[in-house]
Amino acid sequence: MALGIGGASFLRNLPAQGAYQVNEAVFNAETERNDVAMPPVAFTGLNGAPIDLRIPNNGILTGVRLTFVGTLTVSATGTTTAGYQWPHNAPWKFVTLNANGQTSIISAEGMDMRMRRQRLWRNPKDDITVSPAIVAGTGDPNPGAIASGAQAVTLTVDIPIVHDDATLLGALFSQSDQNNLTIRINPAAVTDLFTLGGGAPAPTLTGTIYATATFYDIPMMQSNGAEVVVIPDLSWLHGFLAGDSPFANTGNVRSPFIRTAGQLLAYAFYIDNGGLAQIDVASSAVTEVRFGYGGNRKPRVYAPPSVGLQKQVLDYSGRLRPGWWIFDFEIDNPQRDLVYPKGVTELAVEVNIAQGTTINQNARIHFVEDTLFTGK
Repeated sequence: MALGIGGASFLRNLPAQGAYQVNEAVFNAETERNDVAMPPVAFTGLNGAPIDLRIPNNGILTGVRLTFVGTLTVSATGTTTAGYQWPHNAPWKFVTLNANGQTSIISAEGMDMRMRRQRLWRNPKDDITVSPAIVAGTGDPNPGAIASGAQAVTLTVDIPIVHDDATLLGALFSQSDQNNLTIRINPAAVTDLFTLGGGAPAPTLTGTIYATATFYDIPMMQSNGAEVVVIPDLSWLHGFLAGDSPFANTGNVRSPFIRTAGQLLAYAFYIDNGGLAQIDVASSAVTEVRFGYGGNRKPRVYAPPSVGLQKQVLDYSGRLRPGWWIFDFEIDNPQRDLVYPKGVTELAVEVNIAQGTTINQNARIHFVEDTLFTGK
């Protein structure tokens, strides 16, 4: 079965049996970190074709960083107004890490991966990000009209292969001809990002995507008179899977979880009200947020949502923009608070949207699940 439902049956994450030893202390002492630049690729443009990157079969793979360097050109005719998905979904509206063409270990938006970085690092300053319509220094989206002309854009996102960079929990054994690891990048459509008024033509985004793969050399050691390779614990895979729950009603709106195997570390969502608009959970339009299972079990209820948002502000040194709500099951005590989706039924997040709120066409709850799976 595919990883989104069960184990990673199409991915072998260990060397051949008997040819290795799991020894984190020896591995850490003898390995060497490598940050290797992959061949740069030209961005295919907004509405452009998907971009495929082949990850080299080297060592223990722990991460891939994507950096876009380019130019947004806006016409002087009419008005061009950015929505909340600009700029972080622009060059990578959706990114998928595939193993052997079968298993999607990571499948998420650019905004999802940026949210994870902001969550883990507690809203760090982001002086490298450059783009019109962002908050200077933070890189947070700042929807609004964009001035005409050619303007520089520099964006970086980390594909979260490992869950923990210290222990390398979730790392992939990529030094095997049995594993073919690829990344597919889908650019955003113009309509995902901008509203055009007064006869304005679509803006153009040109540039180059630079990818850097981080992997660790695999050392050797003597064991029972023979040389074997030494690896860290590769028994877990890190999944980062996104989805959408469409809705067209006010009142109770339910978003079922992807019922994966493994341990759910965090679940985050935002409410999209038809492409370029959001319904902020902090606004009067949302009166309650709940997390529940089994039909009537509601262990976490926040009414009004500001009750839960206050803790998130303290946890992350401020709200995560644009408009995220996070159920973080590992931030206080992972051993106690982690959720096991396979073990419960009807696991879902529910929000109550106030009567009288205008629900636009194609409204959706966009969510992403941060999970550890058992590997093989």
